[in-house]
Amino acid sequence: MTHRICIIDDDVALLEAAAAGLREAGYAVMAAPGAAAGLDLIMRAGADAIITDMNMPGTSGAQLIAEARASWPDMPIVAVSGSQTAEGESMLDMARGLGADALVSKPFRLAELRSVLDEVVERKHAARGGAS
Repeated sequence: MTHRICIIDDDVALLEAAAAGLREAGYAVMAAPGAAAGLDLIMRAGADAIITDMNMPGTSGAQLIAEARASWPDMPIVAVSGSQTAEGESMLDMARGLGADALVSKPFRLAELRSVLDEVVERKHAARGGAS
């Protein structure tokens, strides 16, 4: 089964590179340059998982995670951040507290992102009893 991933990041070069690499790995990828566009895309087209940058202008990745969790409680979410801390709190702890399943630190290798995404998607898929 091909999983549909929505990747959201305001860094267009990173967004395009990550989307291309995930497509090569067999994922169906939708890309959005911001949280509002990403949420709209997911509402219209659906998704099996979300990858979001934590630090974006306008609606942040933290807000996106909270909104996505409220709308789709079982959606696998991978947060991406170039910062290790925010306001004295570990970015990993913050992302997990908001409902992210994993955090990948920038800069990252595409293989690392794919590995984390595969793990999160498979774990959530198994928890739902194999249902999509």
